[in-house]
Amino acid sequence: MAAAMASAAERAVLEEEFKWLLQEEVHGVLRQLQDILKEASHRFALPVGGTEGPVKQENFMLGTSSADQVKGVLMLQGDALCQADINLKMHRNNQLLHFTFREDKQWKLQQIQDARNHVNQAIYLLTNRDVNYQFKTGSEVLKLMDAVMLQLTRARNRLTTPATLTLPEIASSGLTKMFTPALPSDILVNFYINLNKLCLTVYQLHALQPNSTKNFRPTGGSILHNPGAMFECGSQRYEVSHVHKVECVVPWLNDALVFFTVSLQLCQQLKDKISVFSSYWNYRPY
Repeated sequence: MAAAMASAAERAVLEEEFKWLLQEEVHGVLRQLQDILKEASHRFALPVGGTEGPVKQENFMLGTSSADQVKGVLMLQGDALCQADINLKMHRNNQLLHFTFREDKQWKLQQIQDARNHVNQAIYLLTNRDVNYQFKTGSEVLKLMDAVMLQLTRARNRLTTPATLTLPEIASSGLTKMFTPALPSDILVNFYINLNKLCLTVYQLHALQPNSTKNFRPTGGSILHNPGAMFECGSQRYEVSHVHKVECVVPWLNDALVFFTVSLQLCQQLKDKISVFSSYWNYRPY
């Protein structure tokens, strides 16, 4: 209806505005997105433009409160925990346990790896065309924005949504074999990213006796398991007696999340501008 009401003069003006949008404004937004995501990639210590330097190591303190049962220092280098020094005060006897990563081991944080890869893919989508390339239709731009937004949403979700794991999965994880001295059989640990925080969860376990009268109900997957959760590993059944969670803020993860939000907003604003013209040309692939 809007198209029928528009005069020839109005249509000509709209044609020129849309042409300018495709030829000029779209490229300006793409340059903005590239600049923002390259900043994000620097935060992830990604090589950009073939220049790869050493990734700096950062130390983070865990359990700074006197009430914390778990204290320690984590050394993060890009997407890898290259050292962990952990002190755990046991509830049952106040015994203090001390564990560190073995010197030949480091733990890759899959969430950071995945988020980094999605950022890389978004940058590729934005730069994978000739510098003089001209977009012919609005639908072509919308398709590109949708693809970029998909990668950015996946990158953000990897940092905001830790994996749900069962207790047997945590128990069989390679992380349990990284410490010296070796972790006792009644201790489980798990590292994960939640938003801009690096989290450590320590589970103290109680071995259930074969003649236990407790109703055994294996617990399913969860980000954080609660006391009372049960599971079976090998032929032994366990119950979680205590859960300790400590965390530390990683500033550059916060920066990355802000960059993702700003980039997604830019993509959506460009999509909205292009969609406005569709109401005038709903009979063509704008």
